[in-house]
Amino acid sequence: MSEGTDAAMPIGPIHYVVLICEEAIESLVGKDIIAAGAKGYTVAEVRGRGNRGVRDAQWMLSSNVRIEVLCSEAAALRILQIVETKYSQNYGLVAFTHAVQGPRAEKY
Repeated sequence: MSEGTDAAMPIGPIHYVVLICEEAIESLVGKDIIAAGAKGYTVAEVRGRGNRGVRDAQWMLSSNVRIEVLCSEAAALRILQIVETKYSQNYGLVAFTHAVQGPRAEKY
């Protein structure tokens, strides 16, 4: 805000979806995210350990990605339903959502 402005920045509801999955399905999941109604997403390579063992990216086939999405509640629920149905049985996948608040909520 510029100095001398008393107007508060409007804050609204946004849903934050996080998917951690095998890099091999990143492009498929990305298409599903957009089809579910999200307008975009961010991807980063990650490492970790879980029930499928250590995922350290030393082999290209063992790389994981973290996909983050800011979207409406309806899109968040569709994303979770789609990825759970399509990928959870055959790929390493962690998926969750948070209700958050931020400026320009209508953008998402």
